[in-house]
Amino acid sequence: MGRTDRIQRSGQRGGGNGGLKRRTPGNSLTFKKAVELTPDVRGGWQEGLRAVRGIDRNRIDAEDTRHIKGSVDVEACLTTSRSRERQWDYAVGYRPTNLAEEVVYWIEVHPANPGQVKVILEKLESLRNWLQEDGRKLDSMKRAFIWISSGTTSFNQKSPQVRRMSQARLRHVGRLFRIPANFVAERQP
Repeated sequence: MGRTDRIQRSGQRGGGNGGLKRRTPGNSLTFKKAVELTPDVRGGWQEGLRAVRGIDRNRIDAEDTRHIKGSVDVEACLTTSRSRERQWDYAVGYRPTNLAEEVVYWIEVHPANPGQVKVILEKLESLRNWLQEDGRKLDSMKRAFIWISSGTTSFNQKSPQVRRMSQARLRHVGRLFRIPANFVAERQP
């Protein structure tokens, strides 16, 4: 039996998938693009950790620094538009080895004592409200909320404050945050 002639249908030229682009798993939105599409922080993206203030930069590291996709000084960007609210410090985009998409680490550098937990939770609530209202592109990305101590940590791991942080899906990491190569999704309360 001979080979049958193949008929090319319209839309199959140039790849045979009906002219559609091949979809990649996960969210194809990059951190940089999400920042560019968010008016309040547009123009705030900087390569690597350059948006992180010098005093805080040595508190953030990564298992593989080549996977850091950029950073934004969120507090500086939102000071004008949300001057009456407490502001979160930074957003860092990262491409973990276990995902096909970039993720965002929302990082706050702040004193860590029992009296400051309420302040941090207010900042986190303000950040989440902003993400849902005006930062929807960034809100659509996988993320983790991180609190880095700017000094000595003085609450114990079994305190009510630590429970409140856990319920808010906020991770306190001590004085240094080393971004892991693999992303671990935030736990649901």
